[in-house]
Parts: sequence; C-alpha cells; structure tokens
Amino acid sequence: MSGMFENNMFTLIQKTLDFRTKRQDLLTSNIANKDTPGYKAEDMVFEKSLEKALHAEEPGLLKTTNSKHFDGRNTPPLKLVQAQRIHSASPFPDFDGNTVDLDREMAKMAENQLMYNASIRMLTHQFRMLKTAITEGR
Repeated sequence: MSGMFENNMFTLIQKTLDFRTKRQDLLTSNIANKDTPGYKAEDMVFEKSLEKALHAEEPGLLKTTNSKHFDGRNTPPLKLVQAQRIHSASPFPDFDGNTVDLDREMAKMAENQLMYNASIRMLTHQFRMLKTAITEGR
C-alpha cells in the first residue's frame, strides 16, 4: 500500500484480515487432522501484538533524535507485526496423543469468521468514508 492508504487504520485492517485468513487455515488443518495419531493442535495469536504496535507512535520512555534510536518501548511498527503460532493442546489428549478438540476448534473457527466479517465491514466503511470525502470535496 502506498500514498493515502498508508495509515494505521488501513494497515490494521490489512493485517487483521491476513492473520484471520491464516488462522482459519490453521484451524481447518487441526480439524482435518482430528484422527491423525500424535497430531498437536495449533492456533495463532496476534491481537496483543497488534494492540502493542498500534501504540508504537505514542511517546516512549526515552527521547529519540533519530528514527533508528530505541525509545524504550520495544514496539515494532504495525506493518512488521507477525502472528505467533502456539500449541493449543486439549487438557485431555486422545489415547493416541492427538490434542484436537473438535468442539473447541469449531468454536474458534466460528469466532474467527465473525471477526473476519467485522474487519471486512470496517474496511468497507473506510472506503465509503474515503469515497464521501472525494465526492463531497469536488
């Protein structure tokens, strides 16, 4: 993205949609491997990283005179935030070592889909606002 689309809102929505898509793929993989002996269910977390990065432009603990100086917050720019894969093991793995809990994975997929849809609505709203600004500004 460049130009007018380089702002935190568009970057946040872009990152969120990307992470939600990757998480959906991972959850689908978990479900597909429900009967695979020894398979360890995984999940993807990114909300805390996104939230932390959103505050990256706020003044830090230390004064900086160069963009390469550390400011004491250890917050990456929003565009560099990465999701983290974690094991989401069931407290009661199957006798074959498989940790996929089908009900839990289905609930995570439903929640992830709702959040993805909300992000799409936010993006649509941002574009509507942009269109209004362009057409009203003639």
